[in-house]
Amino acid sequence: MNDIPELDSIHVVVAIIKNSKHEVLVSRRKSDTHLGDLLEFPGGKVEKNETPANSLRRELLEELNIQLIKSTPLIQVPYVYSDRKILLDAYLVSEYSGGVTAHEGQKIYWKSIDSLNDDDFPAANYGLIRALKLPKIFPVTPSYSQDPGNFLMKFENVVSQDSVNIIQLRSHELGSSEYMKLAKKCAVLCGDYEVQLILNSEVNSLNESQIAGMHLTSNKLLSTKTRPLDATKLVGASCHDQKEVEHANMLGLDYIYIGPVIEKNFSENSKTLEWDGFAALSKHSHIPAYAIGGLSESDIGVCVNYGGQGIAAIRSFWDLAT
Repeated sequence: MNDIPELDSIHVVVAIIKNSKHEVLVSRRKSDTHLGDLLEFPGGKVEKNETPANSLRRELLEELNIQLIKSTPLIQVPYVYSDRKILLDAYLVSEYSGGVTAHEGQKIYWKSIDSLNDDDFPAANYGLIRALKLPKIFPVTPSYSQDPGNFLMKFENVVSQDSVNIIQLRSHELGSSEYMKLAKKCAVLCGDYEVQLILNSEVNSLNESQIAGMHLTSNKLLSTKTRPLDATKLVGASCHDQKEVEHANMLGLDYIYIGPVIEKNFSENSKTLEWDGFAALSKHSHIPAYAIGGLSESDIGVCVNYGGQGIAAIRSFWDLAT
């Protein structure tokens, strides 16, 4: 991330307000303001001696004439513009009182999450939009060779769960040809259950319409100079240190895994980060960060409190897929 030491970071809180149609509230920035005419989420600058929670409450009352009752953190995005740097602090508003009105004369719209377009928003919102579109759980497969006889059965059991809408196929021990044969079978199952399939491999030999994207190992990440797939596909990466997190930012990826948090795979050399270490790295990320390493769905709330999107896990999903 670029640095502008002579400028203090401006702390900005924004609210993500959803309606029953899974739409979110946005407004049009005034033409004579910074980044005028672009869309934005409700919110504003945290004033001196004001907590983010109090700032969010004040902004919602001033802008929309509603009283905030309950909210949870979504993502924090540090971002540097040419003339300022900001910390974008986004919260999901789950409960409020009053009817939403454009209290300051601004134009407001309800937009479906799937329709949100990066070009319509200030650049700092790139990661926020991805946080809205990505789930809280991200299953990862074990190596195929660990249980080849039951692999596809367990894979189907995982992707058939209502809570699962994305999965990464991870099996580094397979050669390219073997991996792609397996990927094609997994793609069929993902299609049956409308689950996005992410490959931990190059995607050249598989019809791109069958997959949602690819995941880069930390070594592959650092050797990659440009984003390997266009914006119609997801690209993520595994990160263990700040250098890798910032390289993922530079490439314009969609998400990262940060770990190992609690436990490490026997093949990994990196030390466990614990939650404080996860938080220290996630605060540098412009995009959603998943915690990985000895975690399960019960850790989602902890992860969110430490600045993460959710959890990526292998064993906790696979062991239950019987």
